[in-house]
Amino acid sequence: MRVALVAAVADNGVIGVDGEMPWHYPADLRRFKQLTMGHPVVMGRRTYESIADRLDGPLPGRTNVVLSRRETLDLPAGAVHATGVEDALAVAAEALDDDRAAVYVVGGETVYEQFLDRADELLLTEIPEAPDGDTYFPDFGDEWTELDRETRGELAFVTYRR
Repeated sequence: MRVALVAAVADNGVIGVDGEMPWHYPADLRRFKQLTMGHPVVMGRRTYESIADRLDGPLPGRTNVVLSRRETLDLPAGAVHATGVEDALAVAAEALDDDRAAVYVVGGETVYEQFLDRADELLLTEIPEAPDGDTYFPDFGDEWTELDRETRGELAFVTYRR
């Protein structure tokens, strides 16, 4: 099972403010959907809640694995509770049809930090802004190699692998 972190990251490392992304780029949202559709997605509880509030439920067409230290979470169909990284990976593996397929980690900051050492791939959208924020993508150092860069308008879709 491949583990990929997916994020839209501003020039200053910001990925969010007050539980929201401080930008709206339809091309990035389309790419996110294209990458993650049909695959399990792992996210923290607050990220899940911000998505569920906007969509009135979990991301459709994907098993939503919600990572939380809480003993229980009241989640609808399509969302599954996990209490730690290993638990989340086990739940995601159960949702995969093919052991070579990917699980996508989609935020927030703490979840990215927890999964960075387990990730095989970073799928980043470079956002050409430097907004104020309270949530950041972790520094991933120089152990990653840029494999692909696709520019679409003012955005860059960048793939890194170890």
